[in-house]
This record gives sequence, structure tokens and C-alpha cells, in this order.
Amino acid sequence: MGKNILLLDEDIQFSKLISSILEGRGHNVRQANPATAKDSLLPSGDLDLIILAAPLAGSSELEILNALKQQADRNTDTKIILVAKDQHHLDSIKPRVGELPVSLMVHKPLIPYIFGAQVDREFEGEQTEAARQKMKDFETMFLALVTKYARVLPTRISELSQAIEKAKAEPNKAELAEEVRGLAHKIKGTGGSLGFRQVSDCMHLIEEIAATIHEKSREEQLIAWAQVDNKLVEAQHAGEQECQEINQAVSATDLSSAKEAQAPSNPAMTRILVVDQDKEFLQIVSDLGKQRLVDIIGAVSHTDALQKAVVYALDAALINLAPDNPEQSFRLARDLRELPGFENLPLAFISGQALVKDRVEAAHAGASLYLDKPLESEALEKAVQHLVAIRQGGRPRILICDDDEFFSNTIALVLRNEGMIVRMVHDPSKILDTMQEYPPELLLLDVMMPGISGFEVCRMIRQIPRWQDLPIVFLTGQTGVEARLEAFRSGGDDYLPKPVVNEELLTRVKVRLDRARMLKDRSDKDTTTGLLLRRAFSEQLTAILAESQRLKTTFTICLLDVDHFKKVNDTYGHLAGDKVLAGLGQLLSRRFRVDDLRGRWGGEEFILAFKRETKTTMHLAVQRVLDEFTKVGYSGDKGEVFYNSFSGGIAEYPQDGESVFELVKVADRRLYLAKERGRRQVVIDD
Repeated sequence: MGKNILLLDEDIQFSKLISSILEGRGHNVRQANPATAKDSLLPSGDLDLIILAAPLAGSSELEILNALKQQADRNTDTKIILVAKDQHHLDSIKPRVGELPVSLMVHKPLIPYIFGAQVDREFEGEQTEAARQKMKDFETMFLALVTKYARVLPTRISELSQAIEKAKAEPNKAELAEEVRGLAHKIKGTGGSLGFRQVSDCMHLIEEIAATIHEKSREEQLIAWAQVDNKLVEAQHAGEQECQEINQAVSATDLSSAKEAQAPSNPAMTRILVVDQDKEFLQIVSDLGKQRLVDIIGAVSHTDALQKAVVYALDAALINLAPDNPEQSFRLARDLRELPGFENLPLAFISGQALVKDRVEAAHAGASLYLDKPLESEALEKAVQHLVAIRQGGRPRILICDDDEFFSNTIALVLRNEGMIVRMVHDPSKILDTMQEYPPELLLLDVMMPGISGFEVCRMIRQIPRWQDLPIVFLTGQTGVEARLEAFRSGGDDYLPKPVVNEELLTRVKVRLDRARMLKDRSDKDTTTGLLLRRAFSEQLTAILAESQRLKTTFTICLLDVDHFKKVNDTYGHLAGDKVLAGLGQLLSRRFRVDDLRGRWGGEEFILAFKRETKTTMHLAVQRVLDEFTKVGYSGDKGEVFYNSFSGGIAEYPQDGESVFELVKVADRRLYLAKERGRRQVVIDD
């Protein structure tokens, strides 16, 4: 929920910049001049934060802070941030602040995105050490990108200068002016997104002139190129000044390591929680993870694991099966899957002993893999690949197609910090191959790229049935009406102007992802049970059959039918019957593995499919669910409490059939055998 913030600053440009950042994060910002507003600006009950920025004319920061302190007893919840004019000013004022109500003191120049994160942190209250470390890690990586770009910016401007001279020397070659436009476009987008605002503004004008230079007469071209030269000189001076300010701002964050840190060219895309009391084993797994670009989050206890799961966006969890208390490990798996957003978290158990009963319990708890100790590097890699491949409904997969690696890394860092999985492709000709290997849930697509434009790429993607509903958001510095229309004509869903405001980027991406998932769920899932509808289930079951035929593996299906369901409706009411269906649907969703299929076959019938499992193993796991279901109480229309059960039939590929039709027919026959034998049981043979 957004907070009410009062920004007291005489610098209009600074106020506009900070206001846009904070408003982009959902806060309500009111700007005022502290020198003229006086008592009317003191904190009232609707203010959550006051940002007091120096220098001030006509009154001092301490004078206003003292006035604010007098109001503190009436509104102790209002926080205050003091922004000094420079490091020297901050050093001089710190000793005099004393007990004045200031929760954070920083100095100009500020890196807007980092300052926005610091403001949000003021509202988050007490944080866990893991949460604080996560934010610090993000700030370090973001500042690494900024400082690294500050080092290469003079080279980028020099390259642009050379391109301008070539274009001026040969005015009839349109491709030379286009090269100028492209270079200016990159500096504008990346520089603006990383905080080099003045440089970005200069590049905006250079880009616009280069885009239309070929339409001008020779005399008009000379005038236009003179304007470009002036803006280039202005950009060089602004770049020197902003690089100096950036270095000062980095120093002020007390993250000195960011100065020398290198922005990760390929940061870990996968984050795995590993739970084991053996810290030495956790270190071994962590080292293996670094070799495979996997971020290992270690936990030594049940509580430690749950606390870290709340902080980190996870792709999967590997839980060591404690030999003296395996049930505790299974309970942790169930508790993890109960956390919001982790309903589909892939799980694997690691064990030094392979007991059949433990494997059955593992399947019931939702484990997709059962690994043996010692865990080798290759085994870890295969396990991670498998778990991430089956991750559904979890961390969104984003693909960025942009030929500017700096810009892509900046956007990727922001999205990854929000728990998204991000991959980048810098050559648009390779995008279809990348999408085949890494199916994205959303595509961020640059417009200006060498060889082929983003509009052409979008049209190509829309011709492929699989990608016709993929959300595509354009990243473009072209904000004119014609460019916006072309974005939609080519099949895009949205566009985002460069330089990108990170808060706006996150908002648009999340909205598009939520809407795409909502539409998919509406078409694929039953509203009562939350399980796959018959059509969607059949499509996925056909894919499992094809995979099993190709890999020569087995799989099992199970048909379930709620016992005496008509009697439930007649005795307790149709609403009570819906509660039973919904309850069983929720239970089936929480049990078994993420990559197992669960569907509503029709009426009170349900269907399950288990990849790479025999009917003997899954018979025991389904029986465990039946035992759970019979202990769940439901209330009728008149408040009476009743219990229910189900019957089931199981068939295994290829033993019981080599087609979906044959397997369903066998499972259905065994389901009726279960009913004939007294119901409340699961039959696996004839």
C-alpha cells in the first residue's frame, strides 16, 4: 500500500526526479518549498514520511527539524529522511542532529532507484538478516552496473562522435546517419535507465535529428549537424559531471565493493533451497551450485528453511531425509508447499538409504526426485534442470531481446530482484531458437536492432500458433504516435519508452503476466476444483504418452470417483456437494508432485497422471490421500457434519495399454471393480 510522503526541497528538478521515482513505487508525494511553507508543512496525521533536502534558503535544516521534533509527540509514526547537499555538509550536520527524529541521512547526488529502495526500506520495519542481505546484494549489483557504465560511457560517446563525422562527410549515405541514430538511441536508453539523465536528454535530440536528416536540404543538414555537434559537446561535459556524481553517490551508499565489482554477465538464474543439518554438506552443495550457476540457499533446520522460503523466490527445494526422523522432513515439504506462491514448488529428497516406504512417503509429500548421497556435480545439474523444467505457476520466465548488453543487464537485474527468471538474447535472428529452448511467459523486445527491427521480429513470432498469446512488450525510444501504432499493428501488447523507469517496468510486466495467467487458467481449469478441465488434461496426457514412447519410460493414470455423491447432494444439498468436490480438488493439488497431472474428468470423477511411476508405488500414495480425505469433515445446508470417501482404478503404461484410450478404459473398469467391492478403495488389477 502506498504511503503519503511530503518532499521539502527548493531544487525543482531534484523534486521532480525523486517524486517520479517514489510515485512509480506507488506512493503519494506532495512537494513543497520549506523556506516559504513554515508551520503548514509540519507533520499531520496523514503523513507517513517527510523528506527534507538541502540546501535551504532563509532557514536551516536544524531549525525545521527542531520544529518537527516538537510535533513528534502528536505523531510518532511519521518518519523523516534528511538529504544533505554533499558529503561535507552531511559530515558537519550529523553531530548536531542528536536526538532529532531522523531515521535516515544521505547526501546528494543520489542514484534515484537506490534511493527509492532505501525509502521503501523505511516502511518495511524489522527485517530478517536474510532480507537485509538480499537488498544489500541487489544494491551492490545495481551499483556495479552503474559504475561500470560510467567507465565505458566516454568510449561510447567517442564512438558516436566518430560516427557523426563520417555521416557529415558523406551526407548521401543514409546508413551512416542511421548508425548515428542507433548509437545515440543506445546511450539514451541505457544511460537514462542507469541515472545519467543529462546525457540521455542530449542523446534524445541527437537521435531525433539523425532520424530525419536525410529529409532535409543540404543547407538544413548543415544547421542540423551543427546542433548535433553542440549537443555532443554538452553530452561530454554532462557525462564527466554525472560520472563524478555517480562515484560520489556510490561512496555514500557504504557499498565500496560495488566500485570494483563487475556486473554479472550471466547471473545465476536458478535458486534452490537445500535443507540439511550438515553444514559441511551444505558448503559442498553450494560450491557445486557455483560451478553450475545455481544459487544455493542453505538451511539447517525446519524453521530456518521456512524463514528463508519467505524471503527468497525459489525454483525448487532439496531436503535431506533425516534417517532418525524422516517424517519431519516430509512435514517440511508439506509446509513449504503450503506457503503462498509455493503451491507448485518442485521438491526433491536426498537420502543415504533407499527405502520403499520412504519413496512412497516422498511421492505423497510431493517429491519429484529422490536423490542418493553422495551428491555428485553432474547429478546436481541434472536434478536442477529437471526441477526447473517442471516449475509451473512459480517464478515467471522473461526473455529480453535487445542488442545492447548493458541495457539488457540493467533490466534483467531489476526483474531478477523481483524473483523472475530472465534470459537475454542479443542477436534477434536467434530469438526463435532461444524461445524453443527457453519458453518465455513474457517477451521484452527492443525496436531498434541491427539487421531486423523489433516490429519485424514481433510479426514473425505472431505467425507461430504457439506464441500467438505470448505477452510482448516493446522497449523503445521512439515515442511518437506512428511508432506506438506500429507497435500494436505488429502484434505487440504494450510499449515502454526508453530510458526505462524501473518501477514502471515492474508494474507493466507484472500486470501483463497476471493477465496472461488469468486468461490461461480460465480456459484450462475448472472453477470448482481448480484442476485441469478434461480437454486441457487430455492434451497434457497425450504429451506424456509421446514422451514415454520416445524415452521408453512408464507412467500411471488413476480415475477417482466420489462415493455416493448423488446421496450427498440429495441429503445435504448441492452446495455441500460442491464443497466436497472443491475439498478433494484442493487435497489433490497439495499432494503428489508438481509435474503430476490432476484433472476433473466430469461430474464427480477426477483423473490423475504420474510420470515415470509404476502403479504399485502410486497405489500406496493414492491410498494415503484416500485416508486423508475420509477424515475431512464437511457441513450440510442445515449445519450437519458428514464425511466422505472415494473409489479409484489405476492403469499403467505400457503394461495395461499403449494409448490414452486403452489406459482410461482399463482405469475405468478397475474403478467400477472398486465400487463393486464396497467402495473406499483403489484397485490396480482385475
